[in-house]
Amino acid sequence: MNNTKFLKVIIILLLFINISTIAFMWFNRPQPKGNIGDFFAKELHFTDKQKEQFAVLRDEHREQRQSLSKENKEKHDAYFNLLKNATVDSVAIKNAISELLKIREKEELGTFIHFQKVRAICDENQKKKFDEIIGEAARMMAPKPPRDGQCPPGGEDGPSPPRP
Repeated sequence: MNNTKFLKVIIILLLFINISTIAFMWFNRPQPKGNIGDFFAKELHFTDKQKEQFAVLRDEHREQRQSLSKENKEKHDAYFNLLKNATVDSVAIKNAISELLKIREKEELGTFIHFQKVRAICDENQKKKFDEIIGEAARMMAPKPPRDGQCPPGGEDGPSPPRP
């Protein structure tokens, strides 16, 4: 009987610790920083017309990125499907990788052109500020590092394969 009481106390204590941990994590979770459009509008003091122009540019860029993302997934699937073959020649592998790199190039070029267009809607004072903050804006748009304990690309064992 004494043993049962002890186990009940331990269970209640563990339950309390779990609830406390969850509550702590809930109340201390990172807050979203907002989107890039809000960042530009705030930092560059966009007029209403500029906000509208930026929204059009943002939507165009988003559509392009979604299209490239779909193409990237398809090319990655084809790349990893090469593993199903008992023998794969190096030319096929290099061609698949080349296709993936072409998509990456399109993504980078599209982002660059997008920022050129954003800068073009700015007045001269805003362009100066744009030049100061573009690095921070680019970091906001960059992919987040993995949070699952894996090494980032180029980590301990060298470069990792392209992400699917």
